[in-house]
Amino acid sequence: MGIKRRHSLTYKQTLITVMAVFFIGLVISFYQIAVDLEQEKRHVNATVSQVLHVVKSSAAQAAFNLDNSLAQQVVNGLFEYPAVFQVEIRDDLGKLLASADRPRVDFSLRQLADLLMGSSKVYRLDLYWSGRAQPVGSIAVMIDPYLVTLGFFDRARLILLFSIVQMLVLALLLSIMFYLTLTKPLMKTAASFAAINPGDEHNIRIAMPVGHQNDEIGLLVDKGNRVFEEYRQHIWQQEESEAELNRLRNLLTNVVDSMPSSLICVDVDCRVIQWNRQAEQLTGISASEAAGENLMELFPQLAQEMEHIRDAVYKGLSSHDQRLRFNAGEVARLYDVTIYPLTTNGIDGAVIRVDDVTERVRIEEMMIQSEKMLSVGGLAAGMAHEINNPLAGILQNVQVMHNRITPDLPINIKTAEACGTNIDSVSRYLTERKVYEMIERIRESGKRAAKIVDNMLSFSRKGSRHLEACNMPQLMEQSVELAANDYCLEDGFDFRQIQIIREYDEALPPVECEPSQIQQVLLNLLKNGAQAMAENRSQQERPRFILRISGDAQRIRVEVEDNGPGIPEELTKRIFEPFFTTKPIGVGTGLGLSVSYFIVRENYGGDLRVENVPGGGVRFILQLPGKRPHLNG
Repeated sequence: MGIKRRHSLTYKQTLITVMAVFFIGLVISFYQIAVDLEQEKRHVNATVSQVLHVVKSSAAQAAFNLDNSLAQQVVNGLFEYPAVFQVEIRDDLGKLLASADRPRVDFSLRQLADLLMGSSKVYRLDLYWSGRAQPVGSIAVMIDPYLVTLGFFDRARLILLFSIVQMLVLALLLSIMFYLTLTKPLMKTAASFAAINPGDEHNIRIAMPVGHQNDEIGLLVDKGNRVFEEYRQHIWQQEESEAELNRLRNLLTNVVDSMPSSLICVDVDCRVIQWNRQAEQLTGISASEAAGENLMELFPQLAQEMEHIRDAVYKGLSSHDQRLRFNAGEVARLYDVTIYPLTTNGIDGAVIRVDDVTERVRIEEMMIQSEKMLSVGGLAAGMAHEINNPLAGILQNVQVMHNRITPDLPINIKTAEACGTNIDSVSRYLTERKVYEMIERIRESGKRAAKIVDNMLSFSRKGSRHLEACNMPQLMEQSVELAANDYCLEDGFDFRQIQIIREYDEALPPVECEPSQIQQVLLNLLKNGAQAMAENRSQQERPRFILRISGDAQRIRVEVEDNGPGIPEELTKRIFEPFFTTKPIGVGTGLGLSVSYFIVRENYGGDLRVENVPGGGVRFILQLPGKRPHLNG
């Protein structure tokens, strides 16, 4: 612990003492010099008076006799005295009888001497001659006081020099004394102070300087040790209290942050005082940023609950399970909001709990949908059995009709002739009226309906599936044809208005699959893309599908690409989830893509994924193995 010398107590005490003594010494010295100066002035006056008294009679004789020569001798005699630098002798009429002068000597202390003694001093003496009452003349002598008082300046110099030396010696002695008796023990005490850590468990005390047990320093050390003891006790108690407080605070924070609900506390002005981790994740605003801010600025979705929040703050009323729907990012989610008053000594705020119930609602809907599907499965099986009978009759009668108009049968030829015509004319008529084509379309539709019934029966019960070596481009074309028959009256969108671009590899190997299942997957992909492009009719570009099929004997790759609006990236991970849909309620069930994904993954060990196309649109990629060693289910 370093202290600059000019800041030390020794330096300050010595400086104050020396300055005081120096000032007093200077006052005494200057008083001595002033007394000596007065004595010197009197001495100068006495000396000059004696000199003038000596030459007075000679000067009076020269003035009485008007003797210039004698007067000049007197003047020259006065110049033997070094302090005289000008002398004049005049008669009683003021006529100059004799005079002389010389320049003053210049010394280093001339200005000080002129200040103290004056630059010159004139002594004038009237001259009298015996028998004359009036002066016969006068003599004037000008002297340089500095030359007279040279001894005074030497004595003054010695007095000041002695005073300064005396002060320096005194300062040195006082510095040593103050350092040994005051500064050194204080420095040791300060060092002992600095070495003590009040929070240290060891009971370290301030060391007592030797010889200072009964003086002020000893009293300071005793008081310091006592303060340290009390401070240690206070610190230990405070540390225990802070540790317990921090433990409880951390526990409370962890409990609040571990809650799956967003927990928000507001004061009477609706400013945030608590904002847990779930609220941070829901809003994207940290607790430090939210503290003290208005709730509506941070969470505007709660604006419709402001009335309930005010009732909780001012009336102490609670509000439970208010259902809200708003977007968390790009996904619409459902939340239950519970509001209850926050009370201490009185009502001074409200607690708002926001629970994400989207998954719970989805599970509830899935359970309801599952029950519906079970009912639909049973209904489908019953309907299939009921439809099969009239359908069989339709197909049988169509076959009979075809046989009755065939021109090769003899019975038909005979019957035509009996009716006054011939079978060839009837056949030409039926051909021209395209009756044969109509009968063939009825037969194909009947077969397709029978296949649908068979699929419904297969859907309603599990059993072995029959695999065939299928031509993938042919399955794709059949699926396109089925989709082309889909016309939505409500939206007024015709699949046949969509441009189809086909990019099929040549010499593709057959795929081992159940045609109806893969056809169902392709049909779902085509209908999904067509609906997406129908919703994006504002685009200038014509709706378009690009159908790609490529691969080898190991794997077949099918791509269905549209130029619709695309899918947000965060939704691509959920698009194959059961019951997930972005369509309004009542438009889509969210099962088409999930069923397709299940068929591809579980039944064939393939892969179905989706990706956005740069510039707009979506590409579904279906991959199937060429030959499968094993079939699930």
